[in-house]
Amino acid sequence: MLPNNLTTLGFEDIKSSIKTYLRTRDEFIDYDFEGSGLSYMIDVLAYNTYYSSFMANMSMNEAFIASSTVRDNVVNIAKLLDYCPRSVVASKACVHLDVQTTQTAETYPNNITLLKGLSATGGNLVWNVLDPITVEVDQTTGKARFHNVKVQEGSIINYSYTVDNFAKQRYIIPSENVDTSTLSVRVRPNASSTTSDSYNLVENITEVKSTDRVYFLSETEDKRFEVFFGDGVIGRKLVDGEVIDFEYIVTSGAKGNDTSIFAFVGKFIDSNAVNYGASVATLTVGDKAQLGEKAETVESIKFNAPRYYAAQNRAVTIQDYETIVKRIYSNAKTVAAYGGDELTPPVYGKVYIAIKTRTGSSLNDATKLQLVSQLKTYAMASIEPVIVDTKTLYVYPRVFATYDPSTASRDVSTISTNIQDSITEWAQQEEINNFNNNFSLNKFQKAVTESDPNVTDTSTQISIVQYITATGNTSNTYCVSTGSPLLDSAPNIQITEGITATVTTTTDSSGCKKEPIIKSSKFRLADRPSIDQYFEDDGFGNLVVFYISGTRKIITNPKGGTVDYNTGQICFGPVNIVGAGGDVPVIDNNGNIDETTVVVTGKVFQIAVQAIPSNPSIIYTPDPGTVIEVIVPTISVSPLGTDLPSTIPLNSLTPENFEITPTVIDIPDITNAGNLANISCF
Repeated sequence: MLPNNLTTLGFEDIKSSIKTYLRTRDEFIDYDFEGSGLSYMIDVLAYNTYYSSFMANMSMNEAFIASSTVRDNVVNIAKLLDYCPRSVVASKACVHLDVQTTQTAETYPNNITLLKGLSATGGNLVWNVLDPITVEVDQTTGKARFHNVKVQEGSIINYSYTVDNFAKQRYIIPSENVDTSTLSVRVRPNASSTTSDSYNLVENITEVKSTDRVYFLSETEDKRFEVFFGDGVIGRKLVDGEVIDFEYIVTSGAKGNDTSIFAFVGKFIDSNAVNYGASVATLTVGDKAQLGEKAETVESIKFNAPRYYAAQNRAVTIQDYETIVKRIYSNAKTVAAYGGDELTPPVYGKVYIAIKTRTGSSLNDATKLQLVSQLKTYAMASIEPVIVDTKTLYVYPRVFATYDPSTASRDVSTISTNIQDSITEWAQQEEINNFNNNFSLNKFQKAVTESDPNVTDTSTQISIVQYITATGNTSNTYCVSTGSPLLDSAPNIQITEGITATVTTTTDSSGCKKEPIIKSSKFRLADRPSIDQYFEDDGFGNLVVFYISGTRKIITNPKGGTVDYNTGQICFGPVNIVGAGGDVPVIDNNGNIDETTVVVTGKVFQIAVQAIPSNPSIIYTPDPGTVIEVIVPTISVSPLGTDLPSTIPLNSLTPENFEITPTVIDIPDITNAGNLANISCF
């Protein structure tokens, strides 16, 4: 009888199987396997079989990307899918430099150049400019301004190889923690030559000629990277004696993030060949350090490699666009692509791409144009890619909780802190602040209830906040959509808060009044540029514009816009908005803050619009390019027996709390979250 139970791999099961087999042999019919020396031999056989089966199982697992766990094995399988894992990424910052030049023969130089290399120190790290930058000098003052200079953290390293085809060399970058996006590859004819040719990284070989100076990159053992060159058919083949020069940054990755204080240590040279030290420059910070990352994780490689392979260097499906954008734009945290046919009204022949950046900032026009140009090389037929700004729908929860003071072992502040920590953890698990998500009140309430054992009851009020982005001194109609039906307030003959309207506009044909469920933050219009005005709805589909004088509402326009309560669309205008009102900061097209209260033509700013949804249980996004962000909630903790409000009181909307974009629940990998007006230099 042969062993037939081959499905059990446990040590005791294998040992029992061996004993069962031996008992079938005549030689061992009366043998005591438990007390004899043969028992030790059986243990050895069982151990050997167990380890062999375990090794065979693990070896087979390592042959497939889904089950592989060792990074080198995952990377090797990803190579078959033409996927190169992302290296560690250097942290970057933007600085501005004001330089005072000196005269030569009583004239200022025409221009001045910031030399490449070490340029600043900050956060106990060093920061470099990778290419020289030249700007013109003001001939009247002798001053020059370097605007948005990008500095990257790390040390610049140079390494060379001499080509020897007979030895079949491997051109491995010897350093750890290399940011491959900073890699420069040049080839010289020989060791004494001072001229060299630049080689470019290529991923798609379909258009590579035999003479093209290109190189290929892949990860090898121990997270190091190897450079490959052409073979004379696909790309130029290197010749014996040529010298390969590598230049790259070795970086600390995410360690440099959030550095905001820098000291300039760079050097300049002007067009008159005069050298300058750091003392002639004044440094100001444009964007603090950000975007530094660790090397791509094993989990990320296993997720991205098959999807990148599926795209096949062409964009056909929306998943293709999302995968390719993440590949070509490293600042993309999440991407949502959707066809124009999904819009109302539909737009055919276009695919819209919304990018949520790692910095939380909007893309500038130059970056958008560059991405569109790159995507057109992947797009099929006549499909036109369009990069759009990510829109944000804010959900503002007000949390009311009760606790039993007779059993509570913590004070009110501790319970409140535990509730906030639980909400933050819930947001991370539910991937709030991401595309293709919605807000579930039940899940939110569960997180609050389970946050602390002393919480006995909870109630949550939900309102929605959207922002109108207005262009100064221009007549426009501005529309926002909440994506969900809005509350239709019940008829009420009284207007609360002691504010009396000067004219009756909030009535229907039967004379009934409705309380507003929409309210805006303050703004200023061309007809009254020095007065802060607001708008609210009248309950019958109109926006009423007014200002407050003492305790009275002075209505200036009873039909300043429209509301569709069924779809949640709010349209304000046509109006000519000239100011943000009060002391609300005004943002110009470059993302700079202007503290004035009246804007000039071309400046933009934002008006907060707060509304009460009809069904707060589920809040959906109005379109695929919108993300839901949850504002850090207001938390009230009261002793047991306190009546908790079940619904948000009408006429209690407070959009003035959101005149400056609100702080949202912090999600890892997002800094400066929710700053709609910020335009980064990255």
